[in-house]
Amino acid sequence: MKKIYLSFLLLGITSTAANAQQTTKPYSFGKINTSAVKPTQQNPSEPKALGVEIWADDFNDGTNWTIDNDGQAGGVFGWSIDATSDGWWSANGITSTSGGGYAELSNGDPTAPTPTQALDVIYTMTSVALDIPNLPGNTANTDQVTLQYQEYGARFNDLQEVQISVDGLAWTTIRDNSDEYGVLSSSGGSAYPNPANISINLAPYITGNASTVQVRFSWTTNFPSLSTNPNVWVAYGWYIDDLKIFTNPDNDVESTDPYWGTAFLNYSQIPTTQVAPIDFVTEPFNGGLNPQTNVELNVDFNSGAWTGVSQSVTIPVGAYDSLIVSTQYTPAAVVGSHAFTWEITQDEVDDVPSNNVIQGDNFDVTEYIYAQDDNLIDGSENNGGEAYEVGNFFDIWADQTVYYVDVKLHNTTEIGSTVYAKIYSFDGTQATFADALTFEQQSDYHTVTTSDVSGVLSLPLLFPTPLTVAQTTYFVVLATDGDGGATDDVVCATSGTSPIGFSYVYIQADDTWYLQPATPIVRLNFDGTAWGLNENGENISAVNIFPNPANDVVNVSYNVVNTSDVTVEIMDMTGAVVSTVSDESNIQGVQHISVNTSSFAAGVYYVNISTAEGVVKNKFVKQ
Repeated sequence: MKKIYLSFLLLGITSTAANAQQTTKPYSFGKINTSAVKPTQQNPSEPKALGVEIWADDFNDGTNWTIDNDGQAGGVFGWSIDATSDGWWSANGITSTSGGGYAELSNGDPTAPTPTQALDVIYTMTSVALDIPNLPGNTANTDQVTLQYQEYGARFNDLQEVQISVDGLAWTTIRDNSDEYGVLSSSGGSAYPNPANISINLAPYITGNASTVQVRFSWTTNFPSLSTNPNVWVAYGWYIDDLKIFTNPDNDVESTDPYWGTAFLNYSQIPTTQVAPIDFVTEPFNGGLNPQTNVELNVDFNSGAWTGVSQSVTIPVGAYDSLIVSTQYTPAAVVGSHAFTWEITQDEVDDVPSNNVIQGDNFDVTEYIYAQDDNLIDGSENNGGEAYEVGNFFDIWADQTVYYVDVKLHNTTEIGSTVYAKIYSFDGTQATFADALTFEQQSDYHTVTTSDVSGVLSLPLLFPTPLTVAQTTYFVVLATDGDGGATDDVVCATSGTSPIGFSYVYIQADDTWYLQPATPIVRLNFDGTAWGLNENGENISAVNIFPNPANDVVNVSYNVVNTSDVTVEIMDMTGAVVSTVSDESNIQGVQHISVNTSSFAAGVYYVNISTAEGVVKNKFVKQ
């Protein structure tokens, strides 16, 4: 295993947002048929089997709640409690178990001819102070209770938080909408299940034998630094009903923070050359009323072909521990599929066994492909037509040469838009994420065709790039220079979710890297059998422009297939020739030219490389 656990390493390389940057160009909104929505992540269909009910509210009168709508008036702004859906998005509200009244959050209508969402607001709905008895066997000096409720809605650029307080002054966030759900937009994503059954053990948050607790539901934007942008104040709606507080069960061990993988990067496709030992780790939490003994993590590969077990621990009431499977699993370095299950066991009969089982991940050992994504498109990432990069980390365990970066584009990508790929090496000792990246190689610019959005697009690197230092981490991205916001331009398909710190998106407009929660379909391809074939018959290939963006100097390299007269010109966006760099005969092979750009105005420029066979055009940005 690597000497640095990557997720810990990345804690010191923080971004300024909890999620990927919002799209600054408004999405195309539309009302949905709620019965046809397929959820991306389903909470357990059955409520948690808990103990004694302490308090419940079915929202049929609203007297148990104090609403603060930040000075806004009307049913379409802030919280309301009744049996009528006031918002623009869902006509029928939540299909909760009790029916009748429910709580609803709205913030105007973004689909109106003049959008009406309020800006710079915080909406809260706060319960009365609830009596929480000191329970028998409360050895952890903690009140052992669980909050349960039903919800419906969808996530956009908003922040939906559930908070509690034991004194009415200090509030602790115990859940938000980034924990479970992806973004719903015109380019993909889904609404929440209707209803979603939510259970939150409050034991870690209620300390000191508190006598009361209050529950608060809070809504605002997830991007407060862009508070004047109407797009970040869009709310589909958030619906709450059937809230209950129960005593916890006698015995309940819950798996939290499960991680598996090599250096904790878990891949869906692993080339035979990059097979390495795999670890399995989780942090079990004792949410019951009794200590739990001989708690273990068990892993089973391919129906008993390989099994592993962790150390055995006893977990006190309300406490966490750490379980690591004592032996690593190393797949055979041959092409094949691997499936595993993993779960927590203990001596006691668990009253809630469903949260002991960890959802398993299958993966394939492949000949050439290295991937993190789940392969099935379930979302997308774009920046509203502005320049961005998005990608994933890859660990190299044995020397390897990469020939392509494989990507999948969402079907909302504009035909005729331009994409390329880049590879960075990563140095985790640096202070910032940007400083940790060193540019290594990129592909040529590629113009998107109709066929490119129906499968995997392989972007050949300008030159085969040896990844020759074992145990080095690389960051691989899909990139676009955008079209100035005229369209959504290049939309990267996503599949599955990434552990925090494993995928990032770069927004050129504010020169910032942001955490990317959904996994971009961006992969390494080590298949060199077809690389370098000149299928179009052009005399110029393998054009590379770097650095891009450039400051004082930009370097241009290209391959001349057959000795020929070659003209290299720099043109601005109007088509005017800014500089003729070269106009001479070039012999067969790779050519290198450095261009002084210090006198160029900031903006986008084109490098035109002309021969008798035609013109190759690529663009770069002068900062």
